[in-house]
Amino acid sequence: MLVAGVDAGASHTRALVYDTGSGGVWAGAAGPGNPVNVGAAAAGAAVREAIEDALRGTGHRARRVSVVVAGFAGLDSRILARQLAGLIASASGYGDRLVVEHDAYIALVHATGGAPGVLVIAGTGSIAYALSPSGERIIVGDHGWLLGDEGSGFWVSRAALRRLLRVLDGREQRGCLTDAVARALGVTSGDELAYWFYLTRGRVDRIAALALHVARAAEEGCGEARELLEQGAEELAWAAVVAARRAGLDTVYVTGSMFRSRVFRDRFRAGLEEHGLRMSSREVYPALGALMLALEKAGLREEAEAVAENPVVLEAAQGLYEEGG
Repeated sequence: MLVAGVDAGASHTRALVYDTGSGGVWAGAAGPGNPVNVGAAAAGAAVREAIEDALRGTGHRARRVSVVVAGFAGLDSRILARQLAGLIASASGYGDRLVVEHDAYIALVHATGGAPGVLVIAGTGSIAYALSPSGERIIVGDHGWLLGDEGSGFWVSRAALRRLLRVLDGREQRGCLTDAVARALGVTSGDELAYWFYLTRGRVDRIAALALHVARAAEEGCGEARELLEQGAEELAWAAVVAARRAGLDTVYVTGSMFRSRVFRDRFRAGLEEHGLRMSSREVYPALGALMLALEKAGLREEAEAVAENPVVLEAAQGLYEEGG
């Protein structure tokens, strides 16, 4: 039997497909899967495409997958999640074989095995999420790129772009941060920047990718870039503190591309420690949490527990996230 776990984020959709008979595991990826940004139909299609990519060349057919659990970014309200779940499942081609979950929940399942815990995602978007000992799901932040996502790649990129616009308009002096962003985009005027921005049709993932250049500038000694990253890390650390206090827990797991920045990671850790919390060093792979849930849905609880520590599965998951950015 084939089962699949999928992490559908704002920039990438990642899938792990597992054969319960042979123990084989395959990884695949597709484009953005946030249904709020790209629509339910495109999100469902991204799930199918990622699974197809994983199984390409294996001799297995994607339609033969019996259970799929997919965690989606962008399900910022339970009302919205209920409205979108059926549309996504239908668009994926898996129908009632697809279980729709929050992307933070699947990440936490891998981090704790489903036990209570606190998890922070800082990628294209951001969220502080906790599962309390009483079973309450606690969300702090997660209000999307327009209202929130503090400390995320999009939040950092938007702040840098706004500063660059002010420079190009003559309202501020140039600096190392704005120079780095201008070089990355190849723009020399506000008109060119606006053209680039609107040509992307507001693609959140493409805008968020600029955070990589901000992080690189900070590593190279740009104080302005470092200040911006630290501000975002502090905002997100406070969200984690609030979630942890509400859940009565003291350890925070993290995942997402922003934590690859040493500056961001160090300031986030310090923000937790100022409030008596600690940041776990465990690597968290959301798609693996989704795969564990898919095995449970298939009635294979013991195999779900074993797969989390399976070195072959862990290697596939690690490669999937390292390649995906």
